[in-house]
Amino acid sequence: MNTVAALPLVLLLAVPAPGQDAGHLGPVPTRDQFLLNLLALTYMPVPPDTLAAGAWEADLQCVEANTLEFSDVIKERLAADPNQRLDITREWAQGIARDHPGLPVIFLFQLETTVTTLRLRAGLPRGGEAWIQVPVFGYSGGFEDNLIEWVHRIGFYQTGRSAFPRNQVRVAVIQKGELVYYSDRPAPPRMQDPVLGFTQSLRSGPSFSLAASLQLKPSMTRNLDGVRSGWDSGLQLSARWSPRPSLDTYFGLGAVHRESGSLPFNALRYRDQLGAHATVEWRRTRALRPFFQLLYLTGATQPVAGQKLSLPSLQHDLGFHWMLAPGRVFTLRYINNVTSNENTADMALAAEFTWRK
Repeated sequence: MNTVAALPLVLLLAVPAPGQDAGHLGPVPTRDQFLLNLLALTYMPVPPDTLAAGAWEADLQCVEANTLEFSDVIKERLAADPNQRLDITREWAQGIARDHPGLPVIFLFQLETTVTTLRLRAGLPRGGEAWIQVPVFGYSGGFEDNLIEWVHRIGFYQTGRSAFPRNQVRVAVIQKGELVYYSDRPAPPRMQDPVLGFTQSLRSGPSFSLAASLQLKPSMTRNLDGVRSGWDSGLQLSARWSPRPSLDTYFGLGAVHRESGSLPFNALRYRDQLGAHATVEWRRTRALRPFFQLLYLTGATQPVAGQKLSLPSLQHDLGFHWMLAPGRVFTLRYINNVTSNENTADMALAAEFTWRK
């Protein structure tokens, strides 16, 4: 995973930036990387400008996301002594399970997820476009805890951030008094369910474009020792408005339908989801394009006592595109949650390389 994550940086250092215009790049393909949100299809922004017939694009993206989230019953234990450092073990998690046999879900996630995604796009006649994205997922203790704790000490307090061992894996999922998954070791990278898509341009012009996109995620892989989602599908409208040549804005709205999966997956009580995005990209120079993007998601699950996965979330991407050469773009961005509803990854860093021909 480290080699894959470093590839965009190597290409960045090796190729000079000649300041070529790469056209309309579209919104960045962001998604929340909270572990339970990675198990099913979720809303992700889709470019409204389809590729010309016969054109293609390959995109490699690597996202490193830090997450420390846990259910309310664990927060209540921390309230007694907020300065303690907990020793999280399998026996500790089993004790939590025994003490709360009636709660449908209790979770603890302290980890960094690494998701590397290859996306391929191909232009079709009459404004159509077919695409596929294949994610590879793994997790580890990571390296971001010290930085995040320092940030929280200067004014952005997060309950429990100083109570857990730094840069270590602690994952526990409890269902109705039974510890169904526990891990204190890194998980090696493995392929996740691919997403197949078709986008049809509805209107295309220099100042405005509009497209509709269909997505399908087949059920092919298992996670967390047997959790398997269903055949999920999505529908999205995506638009671009360019009021002047130096500014692109992108907007989108869509819905995701989630089918039933394995019994452990169904016990999490996932539901259909709505999502939306809004992006501003500045094009004042031909080589560098800074951007800011917001991603809104409704709750991932039905309301469940003791956790907040049913609440909506809002996260932002702040970064830039760098035009390396004609058809080659490097992107670097910082992702953070805005709502702090304890149902998202805390922060993430993403690097991306796009090759269009």
